[in-house]
Amino acid sequence: MRVDKIYYTCDDCKDNAIFKSYTKARGAGWAMSKDYTSCYCPECAPEHRRGGASGKPSRGRWLPNGFEQISIEEI
Repeated sequence: MRVDKIYYTCDDCKDNAIFKSYTKARGAGWAMSKDYTSCYCPECAPEHRRGGASGKPSRGRWLPNGFEQISIEEI
């Protein structure tokens, strides 16, 4: 069975778009989750992409409170 249209709705702003394939949607700037259950329009997508290069704020400390990195001293 061939599907001619795939409907996408942004999970953040509820913007709608129709594309013929997943690759066409990605090419237009839409972002999809790994399991294809969530998708985001080009304006909302940068907030959901990985990495700090996209301007996404950091998730915080990777060490729990009370722990800190040990410095290495030269002898």
